[in-house]
Amino acid sequence: MTDISNFICPHLRDIQPYVPGKPIEEVKRELGLTGEIIKFASNENTLGPSPLAIEAIIENIPKIWMYPDDSVFYLKKALSEYHDVPSNWIVVGNGAVEVIFLLAQACFMPGDESIMGQPAFMMYQVVSKINTCVPITVSHPEHRNDLSGFAERLTDKTKIIWIDNPNNPTGAYNTKNEVEWFIDQIDNRAIIVLDEAYQQFVDAPDFPDGIDYVKRHKNVVVLRTFSKVVGLAGLRCGYGIMNPYLAGILETLRINFSVNSLAQAAALAAMNDREHMSKSRKILIEGRRFFYEHLDKLGLKYNLTQANYVWIEFGEDAKEINEFLLKEGIIIRPGWIFGAPHCVRVSINNEENNVKFFKILKKALSAGVLK
Repeated sequence: MTDISNFICPHLRDIQPYVPGKPIEEVKRELGLTGEIIKFASNENTLGPSPLAIEAIIENIPKIWMYPDDSVFYLKKALSEYHDVPSNWIVVGNGAVEVIFLLAQACFMPGDESIMGQPAFMMYQVVSKINTCVPITVSHPEHRNDLSGFAERLTDKTKIIWIDNPNNPTGAYNTKNEVEWFIDQIDNRAIIVLDEAYQQFVDAPDFPDGIDYVKRHKNVVVLRTFSKVVGLAGLRCGYGIMNPYLAGILETLRINFSVNSLAQAAALAAMNDREHMSKSRKILIEGRRFFYEHLDKLGLKYNLTQANYVWIEFGEDAKEINEFLLKEGIIIRPGWIFGAPHCVRVSINNEENNVKFFKILKKALSAGVLK
């Protein structure tokens, strides 16, 4: 009998896939729950999408029988004006994740290396392995990317260095001085990808704007997304800003029509809704303070975060905490996915749901879930 694995590339057989946050419907099916389920797992904007984006979607629904504009002309034009960069520096994808895939596809050959934090956004490892590149992970006991450690691991095989800033899942960030030092240290010997998916939630005064470095360094790439502050995660739209030669290569590799017409229209409209973005940011910053206050009362360790999630340490395996919360209708992101089984990542929700989270968490701790 034929073994189907014989037809699969050997380097793909043992890749661990990306594990997304559990959808509400999946949890209902798995656990047979019928009551309210609240999701704290996927860093979504619980304010929802911009009203202007919703209007744009409704207006464009009758046109979905036609293929979208593959050049993403109008959205690129708006992004060009917003960031003060030429349009041909911008690659728009089916989420920023598509741009990550394209960068890996464009740059990696067998035996190449890429450097990333541990933990970090899991797709960096996945795309490296898919493209026969060796992922080099550097732990960060202080919960933020160890750029000095990254520089020490640089070799002539290094092609891409991935820096999620703020880090996902810890929420910690690297300062402007640290990033500038690091760019100087690398000295054009590798591509530096600054993944700034949560940049619009940042309130730290010394946080760098990666686009400034793209303008001055050909080897720096910045990633941004419409999934977070403008609340369009379900439409999948993100972009990268980079050297125009590299952008041209990625456009050649990009699947035709990967950015659908509703995503383009909604993203373009959402860019003009500054009120919605400001409100989203305000709710998030208030939510961060609420989390800090209540975690302090519970005596739990956590990271100060620059994103819309909090990294909480329980000091021991958090599997029982995760399972208890699931049965109570609370979905969080278990840390074992990131190689940190004693931690969990919890997305900050709206005020009402944040109150419910801490009510259930207190119930779990009172029940002796942590021994």
